[in-house]
Amino acid sequence: MGTLTKPFTKHVLVAGLGNHNYPGTRHNVGMMIVDSFARRFNVDWKLKPGWQSDFATVTTTVTLPKRRGIYPKERGPPGEEFKKGPREMIDLEITLTLLKSRMMMNVSGTSLSRAVKELGITVENVLVVHDDLERDIGKISSKSYGSAGGHNGIASCIKYLRSQHFRRLRIGIGRPPFKQRSSDIVSSYVLGKFNPSEIEILEQTVFPKACDDIIRMTTVSSDPSKQF
Repeated sequence: MGTLTKPFTKHVLVAGLGNHNYPGTRHNVGMMIVDSFARRFNVDWKLKPGWQSDFATVTTTVTLPKRRGIYPKERGPPGEEFKKGPREMIDLEITLTLLKSRMMMNVSGTSLSRAVKELGITVENVLVVHDDLERDIGKISSKSYGSAGGHNGIASCIKYLRSQHFRRLRIGIGRPPFKQRSSDIVSSYVLGKFNPSEIEILEQTVFPKACDDIIRMTTVSSDPSKQF
């Protein structure tokens, strides 16, 4: 049985991108995810005028192995030089500040940078949840850092954080069902509301999985040298 050490603490900022005035639209799926996360932990949203955002705070504790891999043992018969040893465990207390900017998507990085500065959080402890046209509805992927990939909300975050080194959780919304995909068609699509079958997929599959992914991504460091 592993031994427990004193708890560690970590504070992360989880921002759901979207347009405050367009609830329920595909472009707002990031906000819908953090709403679902807040409901899971039964926390309420509050207005933070200085950030031009709504925010909520979740505190939870997870138990993790301090080290991974194999532990050496005394040399024995061939093939048994190593064995899995008892893992030292830690309790990690995580505080997650959830954020939904009241600014338009294309300038929402302003809200994010204000929150990061006031909370004293490093960019590496920021997770941004956003819609992804390149993946079908129901598909979720993660990204540790990198360019905006054509997403204006992410571009704004990069601009105002002055860094690409924040994590992203990308939620698939699919593409317009047309061969011609002009900017007007794409804009109309992302600002349109999910249809009933899509909502069913979100509620039954995407929301629970994305909430689990938020916990997973915020408890494991993107830099292995900083792992507990």
